[in-house]
Amino acid sequence: MNKNIIGYILSALMVFPAASCSFLDVEPETQMTDKGFYESPNDIRSVLYSTYASLRDNGLYNTSIWTVADVRSDVAFPSTTRYSANMFKHETEEFNITSNNTATQNLWSHSYRAIKRANTVIIKGGELFPDDEDVQLYICEAKVLRALFYFNLVRVFGGVPVVLDIPDDYDDASDDVRKDVETVYEQILKDLTEAVNSGLMQDKSATPTGRVNLYAAEALLGKVFLSIPDEITARAYPNVPAYRDISASSRLFKYFPGLTATKWEAAKYYLDDVAAKGGYDLMPVFSDLFKPANKHNIESIWEVEFKSDQTENIGSSFYTQFCPPNYRPRETANSNGYTPAGIPNNGGGSCVPTGYFIDLARKWDSFYPDWTYSPTLFDGQIYTDKRISDGRWTYDGGGNPVPVNENKDHGSSATYPYDPYSGTTFRLTVKGFNQDEKWFCGKYQSGTPYKANDSDDNWYIIRYADVLLMLAEAEARINNGILNQDRLDATINRVRNRAGIIPYRATGSSDCGAVLDSPEKVYAAIFEERELELAFEGHRWFDLVRSGEAVGVMNEHFTKYYEAYTSNSGSSTDPYYMKNKRIVVDEYCTLFPLPSKELLLNPRLTQNPNAR
Repeated sequence: MNKNIIGYILSALMVFPAASCSFLDVEPETQMTDKGFYESPNDIRSVLYSTYASLRDNGLYNTSIWTVADVRSDVAFPSTTRYSANMFKHETEEFNITSNNTATQNLWSHSYRAIKRANTVIIKGGELFPDDEDVQLYICEAKVLRALFYFNLVRVFGGVPVVLDIPDDYDDASDDVRKDVETVYEQILKDLTEAVNSGLMQDKSATPTGRVNLYAAEALLGKVFLSIPDEITARAYPNVPAYRDISASSRLFKYFPGLTATKWEAAKYYLDDVAAKGGYDLMPVFSDLFKPANKHNIESIWEVEFKSDQTENIGSSFYTQFCPPNYRPRETANSNGYTPAGIPNNGGGSCVPTGYFIDLARKWDSFYPDWTYSPTLFDGQIYTDKRISDGRWTYDGGGNPVPVNENKDHGSSATYPYDPYSGTTFRLTVKGFNQDEKWFCGKYQSGTPYKANDSDDNWYIIRYADVLLMLAEAEARINNGILNQDRLDATINRVRNRAGIIPYRATGSSDCGAVLDSPEKVYAAIFEERELELAFEGHRWFDLVRSGEAVGVMNEHFTKYYEAYTSNSGSSTDPYYMKNKRIVVDEYCTLFPLPSKELLLNPRLTQNPNAR
């Protein structure tokens, strides 16, 4: 690293393996476009590091992604306890979003700021150091990053401007016009395939921690191909032009790998390579995935880097934001001896699991919903989902199986059979810390004592379980909705086996829905498993849209909420299961409105239909 460059800030990217240089220093963005700045390949590398650092911005993976992908969906909602603080999240959840929404404004502006950083690497690196192999690798990485930024933009807004130059400054104003969705996907595929086919992308063993490798690029390519609008989305949202079928476009087809004729085959091609050659595997214990000590584990393909307790404030906000409102543990033990990490202010309650998601998450666990009478047997056996508990159970004196609960604060009950400190998908607050017995996401619970919004948790952009479930989907589409037993076992059942629940079978009889003998059952099982496995990781809304199920699922979700409220005789409303107003979703709600600030800055931009 060039030690003469002043004004270092810490990057979101941590430390390379011992044989590599430090990945901690990033030049200030104000110097990135100075004409005399790029004096060596190290200067190009510094801009690349700053591009990586963009991933942790509020408009990207620190806040906006989980707001538009989880809070927008049926898995999560923002608590009403701190309504004003979560106003823009309530707009997102209730499909009442305006063009002044903070999450979408930040997503737009921070994405384009990051894109312009990537453009600087690509353009200046190519112009000034065309023969430097390291710089050519930096250019490939910048293309993968730029593809990710555009991928998020096109999934949220539809067609957006495709900016490929370097601005004079970092103002978001420009005279760029929106391109159609096909053009955006064309650029995404161009960037990713050029990086993959360059021969310069390193494999996992040679890639410094935190940087994308060949298989991260291929995994993203697989996800992109699965997301290209096709006949499914066109049929589901016929009045939304962004979802017209472009899956067989000649402009996109040139980016398909050889011997593939459909986007499904193209997705499978790249995902197969990740599975066969990437050296990835599932972590043996699900809850270990989200422990900061296990960053960059064998399942991790691409993470956003955060580090707590730094003067540069590069920790993540997940612990604080996902904790319930008024939840203020201060590193004191409750009667059970449990000592949570302390936070000096209230939790955010910004991404709370819905009651209906909690019920779904318990679906394959024998001790839900009413184990006190008789545990549910799945084809004659007891299963416990280790994504929501540690899966332990024993027998009572009468030979009846009972779940293990060693928590002194909450005895075993039909609603609370397990100790709340195991499992990670969701948890229940415990007595002594306010907000008793309130559900909250448990995947990001490593908060730094006495520092709000400063967790050490990384964020998974892609992990191997996601790849396995995408492979199941691609193969099902190729094979007319049918997966044989070998393919079930190699994909979705690997995820279920790790969770400790009943594996699916391709044929046979079952009284619990574990036989997938029709396309409808196969697709429903794949997307349900994605919901269970990847909840609160920024996938659910995008899965609903591309599967064509967003409008139907969300209308059913809100109908259940409202009917629960109208049929309840009590005076209070529990937002986990009830909502006192009816929300109706239409096709146009699948796109977010463009931010009003951007429309003012650039009069050439056009707004999405029915935007407020």
